Amino acid sequence: MEPPSGDDWTERHRPDSVGLMEGNEAQLRRIRQWLGQWEGGKVPERRGLLLAGPPGVGKTTLARAASLERGWTMIELNASEERNAAAIRKAATQGALHVSLEQFSGGGVTSGKTLVLLDEVDHLSGGFRKVSDDRIKGSDDSDEGGVLRGDTGGKAELLNLLEVTKQPVIMTCNDPMRLWGRNRSWRRNRDRLLRKAELVNFNRVGKLHLRRVAHRVLDTEGRSMDPEALEALIDGNPGDLRALVSDLQAVCTLKQGHIDLADVVELSEVAERDSQIDVFRALREVYQSGSGKEASEVLLASDKDPDEMLAWFVWNNQTVFDSEVLAQISPAMCMADRSLAAKYTNRAFRSWYWGSALSSQAAVSYPAIDDASDPFIAYPNFLRRGGEAWRSSNVVELLSEELGTSKASIREDLWPNLLAVHETTLGGEPGEFIVAKHLGLPGEAHLALHGIPRSKREARRILEDFDSDEDGHGDEPINDESINDEPINNDSSEEDDSGGTQFTLDSF
Repeated sequence: MEPPSGDDWTERHRPDSVGLMEGNEAQLRRIRQWLGQWEGGKVPERRGLLLAGPPGVGKTTLARAASLERGWTMIELNASEERNAAAIRKAATQGALHVSLEQFSGGGVTSGKTLVLLDEVDHLSGGFRKVSDDRIKGSDDSDEGGVLRGDTGGKAELLNLLEVTKQPVIMTCNDPMRLWGRNRSWRRNRDRLLRKAELVNFNRVGKLHLRRVAHRVLDTEGRSMDPEALEALIDGNPGDLRALVSDLQAVCTLKQGHIDLADVVELSEVAERDSQIDVFRALREVYQSGSGKEASEVLLASDKDPDEMLAWFVWNNQTVFDSEVLAQISPAMCMADRSLAAKYTNRAFRSWYWGSALSSQAAVSYPAIDDASDPFIAYPNFLRRGGEAWRSSNVVELLSEELGTSKASIREDLWPNLLAVHETTLGGEPGEFIVAKHLGLPGEAHLALHGIPRSKREARRILEDFDSDEDGHGDEPINDESINDEPINNDSSEEDDSGGTQFTLDSF
């Protein structure tokens, strides 16, 4: 049998039926039951499926295979396309209300469906605030590229699609938490969506399934490989089916004829796998490793940078270690934080190394409270605070324009520090306007920094004081009377002998 045409083996060998899928058997059974309800003419209570899991485990492939084996038409929107409320309504919602015209042609089946696939929905930005129908209609009718920009209203239209659809809707994502959002309303957002869609979590596949896929690909391509060579290829795979097929294509391209272990070793020497470990698995492996070297390697492959990972360590160390151990590792965690802060004052590229190394070494230097059990990893609650759309969106946009930088850099680097400065429990006073005035922010932005909604009674008084204030001081005096008299010295203790500001470990 001649192999199918196509240069990309991941597309050439993509399964065309759900029965050819490997791994996640329990998940596939649930999906077959859901698809069977649509096939039998019954609309399920939850009209959507949300497939969550790491890349390469078959989420998108499953949706395409389901449509192919049933002869259904498929509408697909992915992260590279515009996915605001108008785009989703035009491409998906309207199509999901009617049976495709193709079903009435010779190529379709009269009982067919139009399967709507929304790929990587966790990459949809913004909140779940609904956009008015007039704005959506105006965006559709606009000749100037549309009124709605980016992903505006995309999540709200996603909820509307799941409410009104008469066709099956499948969504895929890597990180559901990113879809819910990190603000205080994330649970409400999750519950609103999961009332209309069923969540199915996909896992990395095991070695047995990787072997089956490898043998199927090799047989189709008419190639042969030593068993030990195949095992070496599988041992270096984290359970990613797509990566496995790519590796097979690479080694078959490098070597003509039979493939042995030396060929696989040669491939591993010239190629480095581009894979990431999710933060929950990464922390669990770090705490269980007991080896500083192994812990550092895990963190390098994780999907969080050292800044975010430090926050995860700080939060979860409290449940993994007792109070005495926390006191012992506290200096290392503080030094990690100080090293990461050095990147704001100079090009301290080593700060990322030390920020990651110190936190991971501290996490493996002492035994956990219960070594026999898997550590419970929780999402840091303090990372969810301050991300509410009503607080951040306008302020981030204003700061971006004022400082001439991207919204992403403001949101990731400056916004958390501004929130800390204005946090009431850390001494922030709503009646002090120095920071907001210095940054050229309006009174509404000052309220947002303090987390005070404009509808509150105290907000009116604060805005009146803000408008009447000349020098940034409110009614209450600032404790530090010398703030306007003497410059703040930021670098007296951090400089090394050469006079630079590069981070060092002399004080650790």
